[in-house]
Parts: sequence; structure tokens; C-alpha cells
Amino acid sequence: MPQINFALGLKPEKAIEWLKLKGVSAKSYRHLTPSEIAKVYTIARMSDLDMLNDIKQSMLAAADKGQSFADWKKGLLNHLAARGWLHPNGHNGQDIIDPKTGEVFGAPRRLDNIYRTNMQSAYMAAQYQTYMANIDNRPYWQYDAVMDSRTRPAHAAMDGLVYRYDDPFWATFYPPNGYRCRCSVTALSERDIERGGYIVGRSTPENLAETQKIYNKKGDSYPTTAYVAPDGSKITPDRGFGYNAGRMNYRPDLDNYDRALAHQFAKAEMSGPEFRAAFRQLHDEFYQVKARLGIDGKPDKAQKVKIQNTLSRELKFAAGILSPEAQAVTGMTKRTVWLSDSTLVKQVDSREGQNFGEEYYTFLPDVIAQPDYIFPSKHHGKQSYLLIAQVDGKKLMAVVKYLPRQQEIFLDSFRVIGQDELNSYLKRNK
Repeated sequence: MPQINFALGLKPEKAIEWLKLKGVSAKSYRHLTPSEIAKVYTIARMSDLDMLNDIKQSMLAAADKGQSFADWKKGLLNHLAARGWLHPNGHNGQDIIDPKTGEVFGAPRRLDNIYRTNMQSAYMAAQYQTYMANIDNRPYWQYDAVMDSRTRPAHAAMDGLVYRYDDPFWATFYPPNGYRCRCSVTALSERDIERGGYIVGRSTPENLAETQKIYNKKGDSYPTTAYVAPDGSKITPDRGFGYNAGRMNYRPDLDNYDRALAHQFAKAEMSGPEFRAAFRQLHDEFYQVKARLGIDGKPDKAQKVKIQNTLSRELKFAAGILSPEAQAVTGMTKRTVWLSDSTLVKQVDSREGQNFGEEYYTFLPDVIAQPDYIFPSKHHGKQSYLLIAQVDGKKLMAVVKYLPRQQEIFLDSFRVIGQDELNSYLKRNK
């Protein structure tokens, strides 16, 4: 069981990066989608952004300095007292309270939950980066619950499960899977599997099922993925934990890979469980947020940006690898094309009613790698290129934009086009 202790001599760079990505929101959990909960610090009944931001910054400093929980708590309570946030007549002499409104947020003991949950998420995100960099040697991962008196029965039911790193199970159940979850993952080699006699599982619709989870007394529910245990019970993560925290900042440098291997990586990425899970979740949550904002019909540009910013968790997927010929024609020095979750949200809106589901994205790496046509274009005021190819009997167009300053290429749009539209591009361009 890895300990959440950052005072080990080296700064946990990946953990700190994950903490930095977390935003701050004063909205109630009741009004947030799982994606929104996952990406922000938002503490039940705590509505003041100043305090939330203070807590976030203090946690960043704690991770950077390797502070223990006791030292972090002492420093934060002193800071909150100086800011007037601690009420002298509250629980055990101190309640966290908003001096401007009188709203009581609770006793400082809640800080333990805040600290340990966020630090464990940061630790596991950093661990994911390390494990992904070593999948050639240790491609199997084992779920490890602590298995003591404090281990939840649901988490204990998954203890010892072994799946390949790319199995759909990890898209939902890479820990932590709830508040104060202490579960972790152990990476195993082929030799470890043979020596230990482990059975490598494989997720199927029977043992990894889509379900609706009720989250309040009114019976409101949201879609999530459940692990179906051998006894038939359905195990789900807590709300806001049904995702892989490590994916939030995982960006392999595919430009350093052999081009053919990088292309295969992109094909696996676009048909893999992480992408499918993100696509389905963002698709469902797009309409939830749209309804919550009272948007009837197609959102305007400002509303689109607001929805994208609301749902984006800074995920990036490898969408494809440009060929040497495409790089020469376009002048792009990089070759990896990335697909962000912000673009996925935009795609859900733009492709509404077109029956353009996740299965189309399995063709995307081939469109990028072997386009029949490449046309220059100014897309949203930036230099872009239209890559068009016929795949599986369909004419598909990927619009990619090159950001020279960041040295990155992003997918901006992906859709089916007709022959008439292609003819129009042929008339206007070489």
C-alpha cells in the first residue's frame, strides 16, 4: 500500500501537475456532472471561492514541500484564523465559517477528508504516468485494496483483480474510487503472472456493465459503469470518481516513437476503453449541462465555449500520426495530432443528428496517416489543414490546426463529407 507521503527527497512532479489542473468551483455537488466534480475542488456546503482557492494553493505548497497532513493542517488553520474563517465558539472551539455571511461549513476535522482524497488522487495520477511508461515490461495491473477493518466491502470485492493496462476496467476503476479511498495498483510482468498463478481477467458486457446510479434521496441518478462481481452485485465508484485521474495529464511523446508504432498506438487509442468512456460521458453530460443552462436548440458561440470549459478535464488523446509527405507539404515540424476533450464536446454539438458516433473515430488515425487530399485552410483565424480520405466506403475529413508556439497539432473537426463538397475543394485548391 503506497503511503501518501511526499517528503521522500524528490518532488512528485506529476502529482503536483495533477493538482494544478484542478479548478475551483463554488457550485453545489447536486448541480454538477461527474466530469465537473472530477476536475474541481468543490466541498459540500462550502460556497466561498476565496476559501476554496486558499485550500487549493495550500495543498499545492504541501505537495511541493513534502508536508505531512499534520503540518499542512496546522498551517492552513493558522491561515484561516488570520483570514477570519475560524469561529471561536464552534465545534470543539473552532468551526470553519464565512464571516461575511455567517454560513457554517463544519469542523476542521473535515480537512482530513479533503487532504487525503486529493493527495491520493494526485499520487495515483503520478503512479499511472510511471506505469504507462513501463507497459512493455509490466503490462498487467492488479487492483490492491488495503483489506483492513476500514476497507469498504465494494473495494474489497475488487482486491486482487488483474487486467491488462488497456482493459476497459481501468478507464473507470483506476483508484481512487471514492472519498478517503486508499486502494492502489500494482504493475506485474509476464513472469509475475506465471509465478503468482494470477488469472488475467478480461472485461465483457456481462462483467463491466453500464448502469444508472442513484445519488440522492429524491432518486436522481446518473449513468456510470459498474463492475459486476461473481455474486451478481454491481460495484460503482463514488460520484465524481468514475474516471482515471492519471489520464488528465498523460501525454506520451509519440514524436519520439517509431512512426509505424506510433500509428498503431493512435489506432489503439481511438478504439480503446479510455476514449470510448470519455466520449460517452461527454456526450451524455453535454445535454445535461445544456439543459441546466436553459439552452434550447443549438447553443451560440459563447454558450458553446461555456459548455466546453465546464466539461473539459484537460484530457488529450493521440488521434493520429502525420506521414513524412504530409509534414513536408504542410511545413509542420511535429507529427502527432491530438484530440482534446474540449473538441469532443464541440463534436457532440456539431454532429448532433448526424449519427456520428464513437465508431467513426476508429478511422481517424488512418485519415491522418494516409489522406488522399490535403488542403490549406484558415479555420477560426488560424492556419489549418483539411485532410480528406476515403475509409470503409466513407469520405471523411479531419481539420487539424498547427500551433507553432506550443509545437502541437490539434484536431479541430472531424466529419463525413460528400462528393460535391470534395469537388468544391478541388476547384479552389491544388
